[in-house]
Amino acid sequence: MIELGGSGAEPLEDEDPRRIGPIPLVGRLGAGGMGRVYLGVLEGRYTAVKQLLPSVVAEDKDFLRRFGHELDNLARLPEHATAPLLAGDRTARPPWFATAYVPGLTLREALETHERPLPAGALWLLLREAAAGLAEVHALDMVHRDIKPSNVMLTLDGLTLIDFGVARAAEQSQLTRTGMVVGTPAYMSPEQASGARRSTGAVDIFALGSVLAYAASGRPPFGDESGHGVLYRIVHEEPDLDAVRALDPELAEVVTACLDKDYEGRPTAAELVELADRHGPFTPPLWPEAVTARLAERAAFAATTPDVPDVPEEPGEPGEPEAAPRAAPEKRERRTRVVPVIVPVVVVTTGATLAFTLLPYTFDAGDEAGRRPSASVTVSADATPSGTAGGSAEPSPSTSASPSKDSKEKDSRKRGSQESPAAAGAHTGDEAAKGGGGGGGDGGGDGGGGSASDTDPGTDTEADAPSTGGSTLRNARSGQCLISYGGAGYGNVATGDCASGAADWSLRSASSGTYRIVHGESGNCLSAYGAMHSGTCGADDAQTWRIGSGGTVVLVKTGRCLEHTQGGGTIMARVCDGSASQNWTRS
Repeated sequence: MIELGGSGAEPLEDEDPRRIGPIPLVGRLGAGGMGRVYLGVLEGRYTAVKQLLPSVVAEDKDFLRRFGHELDNLARLPEHATAPLLAGDRTARPPWFATAYVPGLTLREALETHERPLPAGALWLLLREAAAGLAEVHALDMVHRDIKPSNVMLTLDGLTLIDFGVARAAEQSQLTRTGMVVGTPAYMSPEQASGARRSTGAVDIFALGSVLAYAASGRPPFGDESGHGVLYRIVHEEPDLDAVRALDPELAEVVTACLDKDYEGRPTAAELVELADRHGPFTPPLWPEAVTARLAERAAFAATTPDVPDVPEEPGEPGEPEAAPRAAPEKRERRTRVVPVIVPVVVVTTGATLAFTLLPYTFDAGDEAGRRPSASVTVSADATPSGTAGGSAEPSPSTSASPSKDSKEKDSRKRGSQESPAAAGAHTGDEAAKGGGGGGGDGGGDGGGGSASDTDPGTDTEADAPSTGGSTLRNARSGQCLISYGGAGYGNVATGDCASGAADWSLRSASSGTYRIVHGESGNCLSAYGAMHSGTCGADDAQTWRIGSGGTVVLVKTGRCLEHTQGGGTIMARVCDGSASQNWTRS
């Protein structure tokens, strides 16, 4: 039994599950209109697991599609901007996802602990930290759209914005198309409240201004009710900032600028960071004494090594596709989805989020578009792709068909041994230092280059290019093969039976020394965009791979290696470390 003191979690109740996916649960962190949040244990650390309510899924036929998009967008967020996504299953009934557990207090909890509004110095720090996180998000053309006190998490080190479950790439947020306004009424911007235009980063700036006013006074500047009255005041009336002006007139001017009715008149997140930095430096303790004491308790709890509760496994072994629930109308395999971000930072809490339908909801059916090729073809590994220069187009197929499964099995038995990808496309030790074999860096750095056409002259030696015919990718640690199951356009990725047709893959040349890994049954490409999956080839920029040293398969975009994780048996892209779990052999 794990002692929950200092965690912020309550003991599990009788109706609560004891395990979600591969994650045993130890407590309940919160509940809201969309789901419940539990404290779980994943790979030796605490995690916050949010499970959606069955009624949410049942009442909205398009919800699962939107939920999948939200998980992908959450995976794109910078690791310092929010609690990173660790795992999830969009096909589970009900769906769930897990983020790193954040040992902090929400802004609302902090004010309750302090028993009065925050002092001016803490407000400038709050502005600097929140704006810095939003600047990273907005740089990706993404929008949070629900900044409010319960989504602002104070920690000993600063501040973390949480609950990006409603985040969506700005180009996907056209309100005139979706007819949905998402957010919490008291912290909405005028354009959200009226549904007049698409959401941009300016809606987050308005909400941040309202949050600062709340932190300085204990109440939002337009009132805290949830009805149409507060929305009317947001659109037509001026905010109540008397308490902010009495505390710090300069801060009141900044808040006034954030609450400009005209979105074009609001400062950017980067400009707010610059303004707040002038009131630094900010040195520990960062927050008032009572708040710091509570935060220290949370941090001490998070620093402990959790004992994994003895909870029976769900049907299906970890790392293997699970059978569909008995009550499901169709038989669908389930799979725990894990994204390639594991960072020991930490929380997810829940709050009331309302969606006001202004127009009939529609969704672009093209979001899941994808086609399955009518026939399998192979290409020469050193073929030059046809089309535009630089290898951006698909390579021209050769006239030879892919070998049949029977012929592949005969050929495999004839060889009597497995071929390491590294033996087929050798690289020197210099490449390992750049992230290919022994030390890939985080995101888009020197470990792998930024695009499929990037090469490192003088470090790669392409002795024998890998065969592009259909084959399996067997993991050295587990002995299982990479498989994909699902329809054309999208598939889950796991490990399983090497003799299954789901384990059939081929390498398709993308540019010099790089490849797309194409699934034989679906025609999808192995993709590390968001959660690891197989998707329509060319649909995203995380489908280009190269063969690294030691049997590694390296994602060009990040320099990370394909790995069969030991904790949950899931497939991820992780920093290359030369372990057996990152060694793949082709046969």
